[in-house]
Amino acid sequence: MSATQPSDDAFEKGHIKIPSMTPGWLLDAWKYMPRSSSACAPSRGLPVIIMAHGICGNKLMSLAPYAETFACMGYAVVVFDYRRWGASGGTPRHVVYISEQLEDYRTVIKYCRLQPEFDPHKVILWGTSLSGGHVVTLASERELNPTAVISQCPYLGTGPSTEISWTFIKTILRGIQDVLRQAVGLHPTYIPAVAYPGQVGMLTKPGCVQGVQRIVADQRDFPNEVSASSLFELPFYNPTASAPRITCPALVVAAEHDNLCPLQAALELKALSPLVEVVVVPCHHFELYPGTSMHEKSVDAMKAFLLERVALA
Repeated sequence: MSATQPSDDAFEKGHIKIPSMTPGWLLDAWKYMPRSSSACAPSRGLPVIIMAHGICGNKLMSLAPYAETFACMGYAVVVFDYRRWGASGGTPRHVVYISEQLEDYRTVIKYCRLQPEFDPHKVILWGTSLSGGHVVTLASERELNPTAVISQCPYLGTGPSTEISWTFIKTILRGIQDVLRQAVGLHPTYIPAVAYPGQVGMLTKPGCVQGVQRIVADQRDFPNEVSASSLFELPFYNPTASAPRITCPALVVAAEHDNLCPLQAALELKALSPLVEVVVVPCHHFELYPGTSMHEKSVDAMKAFLLERVALA
């Protein structure tokens, strides 16, 4: 079966709400369960893969093909939106707090371990871009004890190079304005999540606008805005720093010509931990996602890794 053409008959998709650490704010999630138990009928539940999107993304942005592929293999999958994003609760909207997103992953992990349909000893974390960095960070938390992690084109603390320009200065000033506004309880100052080179925005490298457009089936699913102060989260986030403490097998699928999350960062991660495996795909950042020529190559690496590291009973 092709990684891009899973059979709907092979899995059931449900919709669940998971209480977050903020009272009253629920995490919106999809739950995929294989229909057939012939390939895997464990008494302790199924291995479960927990997934979330990258910066400014939500689960409607082409995460379903991954989940469907894994469910067809016999794994359970839970795909969730962070607080403030997608269909999850939380205000103000579209603000990136890395500590909050890591906490949301932990919340979903704990939730899944309490559900009888999942094996609490076989929890796999999956992330892409910024969330690819999140799962690397979480792989080093011994108390979480994930079984394995899969990280696609991850942000590992090294971002794209920036040039001092008038656009850069305007972007920073918008970020400072947002910090001041939110500090006194005002509505955030927003900038585009993706924009063309030379414009104010979060992601402005060549190919970003076109890449995001490819993974959004309906433009209404992607508001294309983020609080300007979210820019200041990334320089202080370094998932690679936790590499020596990684406790489980980790697959990194890296794009050779990535202009957002450089390949060199993935190679440095591998050098710091014997548990890290890197597969390099000859493409750009957004060419690993569904609908591109290199997507199946990325997914094939993930499938092989899963079957080797988290075998189905």
